[in-house]
Amino acid sequence: IIKKEVTEVIHVFAHSRIYCAESFEFVQWETTPKNDKLVWIMIREAVVSTQSTGVAATDPHVLQLDQDELNALIQKTEDQLALLEDGNESDDDGEEKDAESEMALLKIADPPQTETPKTKPISGDTEMTTEEEFKMDDYDKDEDEEANGTKMFGAGLTGATYFATLDEDPYITLPSAAKDEEDTYEITPTDNLICVAKLEGEMSSIEVHLWNEAEEDFYVHHDILLDKFPLSLEWLSYDAGEQEEGSERVPGNYLAVGHMSPQIEIWDLDIINSSEPIVTLGERVKPSKKKPKVGKKGHSDAVMCMSWSRQNTNILASGGADKTILLWDLETASAKEVLSNHKDKVQSLAWHLAESTTLLTGSYDSTCSVIDCRTKNSKTWAFDGEVECVSWTTTSPFSFVAGTSEGRAVCVDIRQTKPLFTIAAHDSEVSGVAMSRHMPGLLVTCSADKTVKAWKVTESAASCVATREFGDCMSLHTIALCPDYGTMLAIGGLQGGLQLWDLATNREFREAFSIPTQGS
Repeated sequence: IIKKEVTEVIHVFAHSRIYCAESFEFVQWETTPKNDKLVWIMIREAVVSTQSTGVAATDPHVLQLDQDELNALIQKTEDQLALLEDGNESDDDGEEKDAESEMALLKIADPPQTETPKTKPISGDTEMTTEEEFKMDDYDKDEDEEANGTKMFGAGLTGATYFATLDEDPYITLPSAAKDEEDTYEITPTDNLICVAKLEGEMSSIEVHLWNEAEEDFYVHHDILLDKFPLSLEWLSYDAGEQEEGSERVPGNYLAVGHMSPQIEIWDLDIINSSEPIVTLGERVKPSKKKPKVGKKGHSDAVMCMSWSRQNTNILASGGADKTILLWDLETASAKEVLSNHKDKVQSLAWHLAESTTLLTGSYDSTCSVIDCRTKNSKTWAFDGEVECVSWTTTSPFSFVAGTSEGRAVCVDIRQTKPLFTIAAHDSEVSGVAMSRHMPGLLVTCSADKTVKAWKVTESAASCVATREFGDCMSLHTIALCPDYGTMLAIGGLQGGLQLWDLATNREFREAFSIPTQGS
């Protein structure tokens, strides 16, 4: 699942002004008006559906840790690393015993040599040891440390000096440096945010990019370092977890990240320099073949996909490699229901756009299911390959599109037993599908064959109206149509980072959808 040797763009989806692009499997734009901002979110194997909710704060809160909080964070990280090491000790006991025996044999074979006597001082000078001569005892001391800064040790911070503010740092001499830094965090009503989940070697992070089409700005606004490999992502506005007594639950700007651990972390995107999630769903457990139990334990294997309910905002659905789907109550941060409709890994999820209890699922067992979560009744369709991605269509409340590992895109009416039509879309697996709200009949697909194709869909067929190859991406993982600009497409792949393509720049596409040429 994870390609450690390259940097991957994993998932992109959006909410009317909240975008999200996924580069591993599938993507969908979402609509959410608040302060007229855009947010794109990107991570592997996440399912996205539409909703109108809020997004980024105009002035994100910049978190400043004091010394006690920093020490507590370092201690917490060291404790977590110790727990991981304890889990591996049993596997290493045999190797350690063999190593000790080998060292003992070496000592017998090579007896210790006698110590060479020290050179006597000449002409009566007092003998000075190496430690005294080079003042080794005072080597680590620093005047700046005693004055303003504090040395930090552990968790990869050895030798770094932390200052509470930029004004206290003696190496920053420009008086406007602090103000300039604050200005870079400002988000204007015309800015777009793009959240990218990256895997670079063994490093995992979420980069929040700021993009402004009018001013042509594009840079990393801030980032979030992760200590686990991310596999799925979903945006939500619900403030999860317990609330302080007397406080109200206010909609915000949050990001749920599913991991291999398997856990789900929920991060506040309006906090800069955040060091830990606001809520963690599930416990860190070893992979197991046992069925998950409702409660706080969660999945027993990797979290591969998620979908947040825009109607019942306290509900988050997650699909796992343990073949199950969990329905989480975000208010209590616990799993309330376990659905076992599939015989293999659950790859894709999507809540219905209007029916609040209807959930669409896709799995490696080559089936899609539509589940009524109130009664747990379901209807299932079998396909000729593993289901890579699913999406409800925007033209009919009764149909959905699924992409398969055999390169086909299948459109299904849930009132019928057979598909409406099947498209031989690509030479490799269909890794992403997207339907446009602004342009009825527009379907876009992407594939590991490096191509993106736009289709004009009718009730019984589809014809290809535009094709483009993205060779630098090596393999395409996800696509997402912008909710505000009906022809703007975001693409993520194995390499090359995020790509944008305005479909209206293609002449055949404009002719098929009767789009006038710009300026005419």
